[in-house]
This record gives sequence, structure tokens and C-alpha cells, in this order.
Amino acid sequence: MAKYLSLQTSNEGEVYINADQVLYSDVNSSTAAQIHLGNGSHHLAVVGVALTSGFAMAMNDALRSAAETAWTNAVVKVELPGGVSVTSLAVTILS
Repeated sequence: MAKYLSLQTSNEGEVYINADQVLYSDVNSSTAAQIHLGNGSHHLAVVGVALTSGFAMAMNDALRSAAETAWTNAVVKVELPGGVSVTSLAVTILS
């Protein structure tokens, strides 16, 4: 059964990301990050506030929690640290 990460955004509301598709997350600046997906051919471009204050760690923690929970717990919330917020996500195809 698939597991999903639940991420709250201010523009799209709550979004669900298939945890099986997430390779890793990295942060480019305090307002930009990426969630790399699938075989590395695309990612979710993340726009937010104070992302360097723990966004990637929060994503990794949620992925670990999803892997460790029973299959019946299909959704794991990404717990962002205080001050960190996500505005929006956009799928980007890498060429």
C-alpha cells in the first residue's frame, strides 16, 4: 500500500506526495527548495519562508516515519519547524 506525505501550503492547502516517489529534498535558499522525485527526471519546486531552517530535515523525518509505520497508517504529516512555511509546490521536468 502506498504511503503519502501530507504537507500544508498556504496557496494550495494540504497536498499529498507519494512517499515512494521521493528520492530526497534539498534547500537552495531560504525561499526555494526541491523535492526530487521518481528516477530523478523531475522534482517539486518548493517556494516558502525560512526553508533553510529545517525544511529538508522535516521531509527526511516524515519519510523515515512513513517507512517505520504500519501499512495501515497511509498518511504521515510533514511537521515543519516553527517559522518555516511552504507557499506553493510546482512540478518541474528536468532536461
